[in-house]
Amino acid sequence: MLAQKRTWIGIVLLILIVGAFYLLFRKVKFSDLASDFSNFHLLWLIPALSIYLVGYGIRGFRWVVLLSPIKKCKFKSLFPTLMIGFMANNVLPARAGEFIRAHLNGKKEGISRSASLGTIILERLFDGMAMLLILGSSIYLRHSASTPISQNIEGPARLASYIFGTAFLGFFAMVLFKKQTITIINYLISHLPKKHHALLENIAHTFLDGLQILQNIKESFLVLTASVAAWTCEFTAFYLIGIGFQIAPEPLHFNSAALVMAITNLGLMVPSTPGGLGIFEGIGVTLLSIYPIANHTALAYIVSVHILVWVPVTLLGYYFLHHEGLTLKGIEKENQNNKRKARK
Repeated sequence: MLAQKRTWIGIVLLILIVGAFYLLFRKVKFSDLASDFSNFHLLWLIPALSIYLVGYGIRGFRWVVLLSPIKKCKFKSLFPTLMIGFMANNVLPARAGEFIRAHLNGKKEGISRSASLGTIILERLFDGMAMLLILGSSIYLRHSASTPISQNIEGPARLASYIFGTAFLGFFAMVLFKKQTITIINYLISHLPKKHHALLENIAHTFLDGLQILQNIKESFLVLTASVAAWTCEFTAFYLIGIGFQIAPEPLHFNSAALVMAITNLGLMVPSTPGGLGIFEGIGVTLLSIYPIANHTALAYIVSVHILVWVPVTLLGYYFLHHEGLTLKGIEKENQNNKRKARK
């Protein structure tokens, strides 16, 4: 039954990916794309890749801080798990790497998987807040430079700010009023079948432990600062690739690269295809259409950026997976066994 379900999911995802790339490539001449790639200055890959990977070092440090109220973990222990999780996001659908990462970290550090998942969800919220700050700054700079910004961008940006702001305040309220939250959770669980009560109560309570960082303003600010720094590294890499394609600094300014990065990644926060394949390119090319950049050049650029953000992380993740004697199939099997035991 599970294998059949996965087969259908795989077919649907393949159709989505093929459809997205068909729409992107149907009006582009491959000779124009070949010309764009041949004119790309490969030397710009070196600084772009370097600064992009620095961003993941910052993310590793951020996770150390997020987990600190639960356990003082070491960077060298967390970083391989972090990269395995991001690699799994790149090769599996629906951001399954987040759950793999929580499972591995729980096993390695001896802490609740639910608490680990709580810190990962907080990461996504801080990522969203950071990207909204970057997006807001880039939109403001475009306005101050008397450059028109499409309402199609401002509208979704405001909606995203409401969603992330509400979610962030909701989690903060859960931590601030922890006793009341536990009372509500226990009340809701009491209306479910009794055999699930103990399991669900344990998951809910340990999940709240993963949100403890919100009780400390100083450490929460540190996490937000690290998030902004990590995403600044990413849009700087976008900009450097733009220089390689000779579309930066004109017409793709530094703040424009920030805008493209923020919106594409906000779009990918919704569970979708593995690594956002096809979705990333679609959003990126659509955004670049507001600039005087040829469609084929925009496509060559955004495909190159996606290669930059996909390949190094995936290779590093597989390296750490192999180094720790693990396989994705083995992790999934172990996770399924743990779920069966928990149900019993």
